[in-house]
Amino acid sequence: MRVAVSSLVLILFILVSATASAAVDYSSALSQLSLSEMRQAALGIWKHGLNPKIYWNDRLETLYRNGGNLEKTLRPQANQAFLRMLRDLQIGSVDPVNAGRDVKLVRRDFLTPKQFQMIALAAGNNAQSFVDLVAPQNAPYIGVQAAMQKIYPHCIDGTWQDIVPVTTPLRLYSIHPVIREIKSRLALLGYTIRNMDDRFDGDLLKAVTDIQWNMRIRPDGEISPKGKVWSFLSVSCMDRVRQIQVDMEKMRWFPQYFEKKYIFVNLAMSYFIMMDQSTNWPRVMSFRTINGRPARKSPTMRDEIVNVIINPFWVVPPTIFYEDKVNDLKDLTSEQIREYFDSHHYEAWVGGFRRKVDPTTIDWKGIAAGTVDPDIIIRQLPHLGNALGVLKFDLTNSFAIYLHDTNQRELFDTPMRQLSSGCVRLEKPLDLAEYLLEDTPWDRQTIASMMARPGEVVAKPTEIPVPSYKRMPVYTAYLTSMMNSDEVVRFVDDIYGQNPAVLRHLDGRF
Repeated sequence: MRVAVSSLVLILFILVSATASAAVDYSSALSQLSLSEMRQAALGIWKHGLNPKIYWNDRLETLYRNGGNLEKTLRPQANQAFLRMLRDLQIGSVDPVNAGRDVKLVRRDFLTPKQFQMIALAAGNNAQSFVDLVAPQNAPYIGVQAAMQKIYPHCIDGTWQDIVPVTTPLRLYSIHPVIREIKSRLALLGYTIRNMDDRFDGDLLKAVTDIQWNMRIRPDGEISPKGKVWSFLSVSCMDRVRQIQVDMEKMRWFPQYFEKKYIFVNLAMSYFIMMDQSTNWPRVMSFRTINGRPARKSPTMRDEIVNVIINPFWVVPPTIFYEDKVNDLKDLTSEQIREYFDSHHYEAWVGGFRRKVDPTTIDWKGIAAGTVDPDIIIRQLPHLGNALGVLKFDLTNSFAIYLHDTNQRELFDTPMRQLSSGCVRLEKPLDLAEYLLEDTPWDRQTIASMMARPGEVVAKPTEIPVPSYKRMPVYTAYLTSMMNSDEVVRFVDDIYGQNPAVLRHLDGRF
């Protein structure tokens, strides 16, 4: 059961936070809850990716079954365990600082005692309702939670069985006894499998193609011996549960509720979604992204779009400057350096854009060797081949991360889209620009008319502030599991290596 917080409860939250009244501790609110209901809520907390044994252990169960004066023997320990469970549920047991340098979040504060008591009242002193009101309610969390509720029961009841790989390639029209087992597994994940026989049919082909795409390989519809599809099928049920568990933990780092208007980018699945629920007719925009490669990860963070820039400059970031550009230039002749800059429409500037300099006068070899301390910035002029394409969406972070168009649009049709140097490239940037600037003079036609044409180099960008009422938060997170509206649970490989770092610090992993 999921309980929505009413407008009245939200108002009470605000009033309680703002009122300087006598502090109320947590235990007094918890003591109003039924011990039997607390037990049931703790045993069902697996639905939120938390291990029930951490919050209702064998000692508590023994005390509960022995009966007697439970308020004296059980209540203090049960209250402590339940409070820990609620804290882990709301803000997570893992401090995001321990998840890796690419996580740019700080741990949220837990509820104050006053807020805690107000939730207890809103829950009617019902333990399960208390859990539902404290739990994250943002859409990505709910999607991962749905995956947990679909998969975990199959680990417990034994319907998820190991599949022994075969040495024979399986493809459309193949007949093999193992195909029945494969179909059973894929049906558990939510794929449409209408015939549970041993024939490789169209339903299985469609499912395998989807899995291959998610595994970031060009689909061929074949299950090859020792191939990635077999690797996918060989992951145990509990390992999949732990993968989901980690993703649920990541979403606890974000606000419990997302705003009525927001953007969410799943960095692991390279996908963008914009949600606007501010009117009676919700608006949704979704498309593919290209984001950071493992060596230059896109960060997990919360930010906000503040400007739309038509025909942006691209200022080469320091990492790309040293690792890419300097290496390209260090062994070139002066004539080749000139050609390199001219062909890419690059400019070289003294730091801070104080003065443009001739790139052939720069000691690129010395910079590469570390014997010359550069005060040089490379900037690419706006044109259709600019690395940022013709549209850029400015964020507020200090990491030089933003959303933008690209001059390599063909890459959106590839399954492996972790290719950028950290920023997020958008498949449909004009759609986003049109939405952000609607009700202003900058309609779609006007924006498009300003974009650079083939062969045109633009002197300077056009920067348009996003109206304050259209600004929306941008959330980026690295989720390797998800159940979408088609009720299929999908998994992708953790090429960032973020999951083990979270799992190491996670209290009560399954």
